[in-house]
Amino acid sequence: MLPPIDISYIADQISEQGEEIQRLFEETSPQPEPTPQVLLNGLDRLLDILRTGERPTPTASAQALRTLTGSEPEALLDHGLDLLHDLSDLARRLGLPQSVRALDQLALTFSCWMIRHGTELIRPEPAINAAAILANQAKDPEELTELFGLMTELMEGVGPDPEPATTQPWRILILNRAIVATRSYQPALMETAFDDVVEHLGDEAPDFFREGMGQMEALDYPDQIRQVMQHYFERCCSRQRLH
Repeated sequence: MLPPIDISYIADQISEQGEEIQRLFEETSPQPEPTPQVLLNGLDRLLDILRTGERPTPTASAQALRTLTGSEPEALLDHGLDLLHDLSDLARRLGLPQSVRALDQLALTFSCWMIRHGTELIRPEPAINAAAILANQAKDPEELTELFGLMTELMEGVGPDPEPATTQPWRILILNRAIVATRSYQPALMETAFDDVVEHLGDEAPDFFREGMGQMEALDYPDQIRQVMQHYFERCCSRQRLH
């Protein structure tokens, strides 16, 4: 199952990985900078603030965080992502690949928690990258359906961007979400995701659906899934030929 979008889970994961990082750090010479304790203390303080500012609605949570800190929630999210990145980088330099993976994955969990508490996702790359890794690992249709929901939250949480389709992270999110929808075996999710591919990545849509038709044959997808892919393939590729 996917990790829960829960502040206590985030704190537990940070503590667990932090103990391993601290242990190896103390055995290492020369010791890299920054020290793990500096980063862990910063994350502990941030999570305490987020717990204190949690309210029943996203709007109320965002306002409570502004009152508590004098900062916008987006700045708190950005700060948390920086701390997670620095701790992950420290784990990488110490030779702890499992800790690197666990901490990088928290970028998605943390970003979704903040979105649910009234924060816009101004810097989506860490969460989108974490979602892409989960998409590659997930096999169970129920898990893929849940991941589709989280990826939808990322889409809805992205802050104002006059040309979002020109950014690489946005493109990756749209395409990976469509792949996850297909692998979930949920025609309704496929239609939602495929409509977004057509709307936001129109120039790439024919190639996407052409490749999708190839996957239908190679991986022996059920008929109802093939029919959805066939519909969008004919719709986009016929339009392309007309031009």
